[in-house]
Amino acid sequence: MSLGDLPPRQKMINLMYLVLLCLLAMNVSKEILHSFLIINKGLIRTTDNFQHKIEDTYTQFKKAYNDDPKKVEKYWKDAQTIKNQSDEIVEHIAMIKARLLETADQQPEGYGDTVHLEYVHSLDNQDVGAQLMIGQEPTNPCSDKETCALVLKAKIEEFNNSIDRLFADDKALADELKIPLEQVKQHDKMENWEIANFYHLPMAATITNLSRFQAAIRNTEASILKELMSNIRANDFAFDQLQVQVIPRNGTYITQGDSFIADVVVAAYNTTKNPILHTTTNVSGGFDTTDAKRPEVIGKDTSNVYFETEGIASYGVKATTLGEQEWGGVLKVMKPDGSFVHYKFEHKYMVAKPSLVVAPTKMNVFYKGLENPVDISVSGIASEKLSLTVEGCQVKPINKSQGKYEVIPSAKSKAKEVKVSVSAMIDGKRQSYPAQVYRLKTVPKPIPYFNGKTGSVDMKKSQLVTGNFVSSKLDDFLFDLKYKTVSFEMFVSVGGKSQAYRAKGGRLTGEMKSVIKSMKPGQTVIFQKVVAKMDRPGAQNRPLDGNIIIHVK
Repeated sequence: MSLGDLPPRQKMINLMYLVLLCLLAMNVSKEILHSFLIINKGLIRTTDNFQHKIEDTYTQFKKAYNDDPKKVEKYWKDAQTIKNQSDEIVEHIAMIKARLLETADQQPEGYGDTVHLEYVHSLDNQDVGAQLMIGQEPTNPCSDKETCALVLKAKIEEFNNSIDRLFADDKALADELKIPLEQVKQHDKMENWEIANFYHLPMAATITNLSRFQAAIRNTEASILKELMSNIRANDFAFDQLQVQVIPRNGTYITQGDSFIADVVVAAYNTTKNPILHTTTNVSGGFDTTDAKRPEVIGKDTSNVYFETEGIASYGVKATTLGEQEWGGVLKVMKPDGSFVHYKFEHKYMVAKPSLVVAPTKMNVFYKGLENPVDISVSGIASEKLSLTVEGCQVKPINKSQGKYEVIPSAKSKAKEVKVSVSAMIDGKRQSYPAQVYRLKTVPKPIPYFNGKTGSVDMKKSQLVTGNFVSSKLDDFLFDLKYKTVSFEMFVSVGGKSQAYRAKGGRLTGEMKSVIKSMKPGQTVIFQKVVAKMDRPGAQNRPLDGNIIIHVK
């Protein structure tokens, strides 16, 4: 099986998946459907982890190819072939998942690309998967649509054929790497791959199955790259020269009062022996170059040199003077015979006065009850040294090294404005910067929708009867917020009689569906008094503005 050496966590996910498939034969309970959601999340996370490892491997491949194109070219081309096929299959599966979700929830194209599986209403639907992937006749599955299982199977077969070609000399390895497409035994009967995986399974199971194949493709891709890399000795490229490197730790733009710190190393260094570093700030006249091959620093100053890491000489001075600063030196590295190689270098950095930048990444206001992302920075000061406070709000660091935070005003706050303050720790002392004022706003109310329509619309009865939900959406808002409809009322006038029907949740009741089926052209149905709440802990119910008025055509 093409899953290679899986970590224990992935093996547990696969085992849970097999157990749940067995349980499906007995009953599709909410607990089982919820378990599929958990497994699907695990598979998606596993696929992402594989993707990160694969990207690192491709980076190594690229480096090896650039260093020795002649030696690595064949393996590089093989890796590119596998990458293109893997990407195509993974993207094709993503498209199928999107179409399934859009069809099951009766939503427009694009819905399936963004909705999370836990927000899908039709997780127990067993018809859509079979309809789109198998067709009307299971003994003769479809192959004329991009969502057909046989189309996906053909792409995986082509992928498996590439594996056979790559490892023609090692059939056992090729068989281990390939994605299994053989028949599967179900209920004492052998079923074809497409039927066993996609025919009349709940939507939650079908989506999870597709996620499983995405993870398998990425896992196989990673295993193939590992095998190809094993044929390349990435570390056998010899250096043709050594070059000194100056690595500023906190940039070359330094704030007055802060310190400039830089590491000076040779590209290849020895951790068992420290080099010798002599420095000077007199770049134009501080060097003795009588012996061009063995330059020296006049005075051989080492007062600002220290070693935090073996083999790496560090240089640090306090930045007290504004403007461009020059410095340089000679780095001496011992050779195996005990003599030293001298490397002369020059470097510049800029010292400037501190200036504060606070930039909300969404817009220039904070929304109550939401995690408002904020980036802060002070030129020349490392972000780790900065602190952010906002009066009356919770501040949560997201990535302090990058200056990323979330500001969370209370949903019940009465304030209209808040002060944003930033301070920095410089040489053991905290320095504060002038506070800035930002406005607080309440999140706008969502808009009610029925069958993708809102407001006053004309709708054919054939379309009207297909609607099952009154949904609540927040259109054109900067944050990706999900809302759940808590309750609504349907008002109709049929045969001269008017009556209102109430429903809890967003789904139409059976009585509502019956009334809609009995309506005739010229009549009107109104969805009103819609109440919704944000899909997050502690959210409050909010009555929505506006009604959905549908004139039956």
